[in-house]
Amino acid sequence: MSESLNSTDLSVGIVMRTKNRSVLLRRAIESVLNQRYQNWILVIVNDGGNPDEVDMLFERYKDSFKDRCKLIHNKFSLGMEAASNLGLNALSTDMGVIHDDDDSWAPEFLSRMISIYNLEKIKVPIRGIVCYCHKIFETTTGNIINIVKLENYNQHISPGILSMARMINSNIMPPICFMFDLSICKKIGMYDESLPVLGDWDFHIRYMMESDIWMIPESLAFYHHRVNATGDMGNSVNAGLAKHITYRKILENKWLRNDIKNAKIGIGSLLALTRWDSNN
Repeated sequence: MSESLNSTDLSVGIVMRTKNRSVLLRRAIESVLNQRYQNWILVIVNDGGNPDEVDMLFERYKDSFKDRCKLIHNKFSLGMEAASNLGLNALSTDMGVIHDDDDSWAPEFLSRMISIYNLEKIKVPIRGIVCYCHKIFETTTGNIINIVKLENYNQHISPGILSMARMINSNIMPPICFMFDLSICKKIGMYDESLPVLGDWDFHIRYMMESDIWMIPESLAFYHHRVNATGDMGNSVNAGLAKHITYRKILENKWLRNDIKNAKIGIGSLLALTRWDSNN
């Protein structure tokens, strides 16, 4: 049953990036449709994948969407961050969230996040909210998805106001569990399209330069990883660990250069003090 709306309810814009993974996209779409909170708009960005498969799913769920879904086809792949920005630019909602085609939510995700956000922002000046999430390992065979195991992901982080120093040290939240104020997202320039990986970490740090984020101790999001999958069915983290290591160093060096050139202590300086290792 849908939750009733009132004047304090916030609209949520959901951006779903996808490419040639219809079996996963179907699950992701159902993850949104099954939400108890219904004041949402979904933008599906097909980033260079087969349009026929996406169009088929769009038509299949068209009645359930109730005019709350927009579909964008990129003829050629523009990359994760550019795809995110295309979807975000199509939104005019209060809040935003990135829901990749391989991740999922508990049915209470939106309702709990909005409810707690509305309550806490009266007490403290927050402009974003994040929940605990589980990391799910799975395999796919045709249209069958098999769950292998489930692990805690960020449950070690203390609830309440997130520590920016902790975020600078390493990314503590995948996009699937972070709901942000869309106006701040657009103010900071959204995602850096020059980054093939770690765009979410960079985005989270820049976002926290503007505002605090509240962590709730409820595991409402699921961060899925395919075991040994390659190609389109793989994960960016698993499939490109070396690239992640390389671009982390590129970001660290960029931030440190900026601090040195401006004779100030900033993100680069903090990382240099806390992360430096002679072997890395």
